[in-house]
Amino acid sequence: MMNNRIERITSDILKDFGITELPIPIDDIAKKRGLKIMSYDLGENVSGVLVINEGVGTIGYNPTEAKVRQRFTIAHELGHYELHRDEKSLFIDKNFIVEFRNQRSSTGEIKKEQEANAFAAAILMPERLLLKVIKNHNYDLNEEDTMKELARRFNVSISAITFRIANLNLFKQL
Repeated sequence: MMNNRIERITSDILKDFGITELPIPIDDIAKKRGLKIMSYDLGENVSGVLVINEGVGTIGYNPTEAKVRQRFTIAHELGHYELHRDEKSLFIDKNFIVEFRNQRSSTGEIKKEQEANAFAAAILMPERLLLKVIKNHNYDLNEEDTMKELARRFNVSISAITFRIANLNLFKQL
């Protein structure tokens, strides 16, 4: 299953660097993985880009977006680097609406974007740390203030933390 593999990869990266505290230092992780990070005006419809040139990866992120979005973009592009770098040398993260069956869906591009998003969520909001924080603080996941506090602790958007909790089925478990 795609998500189990991605969860394992991100967990191993965090373990290799001894990261156990929040928020996850995604810039440091990307740099330690050999990537350069730079802000670059990518226009209003592009959040980030990963360019790999002669084996060297550079992540460009849009400085006009919110800091939490920039962090997710860097994690997303790191995901492309870790998961897809042998497949092509340029990844552009555009704001787009997923269409379930079209010409692009057969190319695997949508699957790669989903994998990069899953990677970003897993590395920024590791399941182990998320469960620990929720249980240690006895958070009620049905409370709006809880979601705001979790988003603040993990330095992600409210929608990112909500999707992560939903994808881990924690609303039902806790």
